[in-house]
Formats: sequence, structure tokens, C-alpha cells
Amino acid sequence: MNNISKIIDCITERMSNLLIIAVLLMIALIFFSIIFRFLFNINSIAIQELVMYLHAFVFLFGLSYAIKKNTHVKIDIIYSKLSKRYKTLVSIIGLFFFIIPTSVFIIYISLDMVGQSWLILEGSSEANGLDLVFVLKSFIPLMGLLIFLQSISEIIKYVEIYINEC
Repeated sequence: MNNISKIIDCITERMSNLLIIAVLLMIALIFFSIIFRFLFNINSIAIQELVMYLHAFVFLFGLSYAIKKNTHVKIDIIYSKLSKRYKTLVSIIGLFFFIIPTSVFIIYISLDMVGQSWLILEGSSEANGLDLVFVLKSFIPLMGLLIFLQSISEIIKYVEIYINEC
């Protein structure tokens, strides 16, 4: 089981490297967009949409990384006062009963929308925008899958910690 957790963690770490590149690219695009707008009076809807797509990519795929690094939102007032054993148990329960069902629901509810979007190759509603809305929508079930996988990895690790604590 530990190998499964390591493989999933490796996937999440590789995704985090892509997220770093996406953030740097987003910063560069915003910088150059501002420079071109103010110095040359040139504005590009496509660049603005690309920044929006990159932002969605960073947000959606960063969620699984947040779960891996245990930086997601918890009720710290209660959680911080618990012993390590109870923190581990609370984490297992939270992942199993809240995060995993939510990720499965996200995958399930988004698949039809993504399929319809791919059928028509949905594009931007803006003139000169990117015709890649169908790709953007594809990020949603992939995000659900990454959250699901990372939650499984964390449960495996927490179960090992819980067993070793007893």
C-alpha cells in the first residue's frame, strides 16, 4: 500500500512543478499585457483569457497539492488541541467522508458537461478569444481525480501512523 501512496505523491509533486511554471507564465503574461496596453495601446483578449485559463489550472490542480502538504482548511481551534492519535483519526474520517465523496461527485457531475463541450469543441464567447473552453472544462474532472487519488494516498499514510501509534 505504501508504494501506491508514493506513486500518487510523485504524481502530485510533478503537478506542483507544472503549477510553478504556470504561475511564472501567468505573471509574465500579465506583466507584458500591462506594458503593451499602456505603452503601445495594444490589448489582447486571447492573452487575458490565457491568464484566466492558467489561473484556473493553478487553482484546480493546486488543491491536490494542498491536501498532500496538509495545508487545506481545517477547524484548527479544535484540531490543534487534539492528541496526534486523534488528529490522525479526524484526518482519516474527514478525507474518507468529506473529501473523497466530494471529489467523486465533482467527477460525476462534470463528465456530461465536459463531454458536451468536447462534442461542439466549445470556444470563447469573446471575439478573438481562445477557442479552448472545452480544454478548460476538462480540468474539472481531472481536478476531482487528483483530489481523489491524493486523498487515498493521505488515508494510507494516516492509517499507517494510526496503527503505529497504537
